[in-house]
Amino acid sequence: MSNPQTLSSEESTRRLYLGLWLFSGVSLAGCIVLGYPLVGTATFVGCITAAIVVFSRCDGPIFDERDQRRQGEASRRTLRVLGISSAVVFPVTTALWALGVVEWPLWLTPIAFFVAGLAFVHVGSTMYETTQVA
Repeated sequence: MSNPQTLSSEESTRRLYLGLWLFSGVSLAGCIVLGYPLVGTATFVGCITAAIVVFSRCDGPIFDERDQRRQGEASRRTLRVLGISSAVVFPVTTALWALGVVEWPLWLTPIAFFVAGLAFVHVGSTMYETTQVA
């Protein structure tokens, strides 16, 4: 009988891979808040590079069909949350900025363009998928 405390190689690799992705985002955000954006960027790039190396060097599967289903659900939820929040937050912030109620920080501009680009890619992908014959 196997020890339930012992993780399989697949599970260990999966946790390392996901942990690197999680740490990359947390460190980037944390370093930006603390005033060290370049350190955050370097940490982010380092963690993502390490995650890609872990993924590429794994002999067995890291993810299976259950993980693909979870990934699909997580992606749908992410697009839903980002789509709804950006559809509310950015137009309201833009209007408030235009009225002089709030200041539009310079760092928010690339985020606004990224969110708009994400929405554009999603709509374009949806239109593409509707034209494909099953």
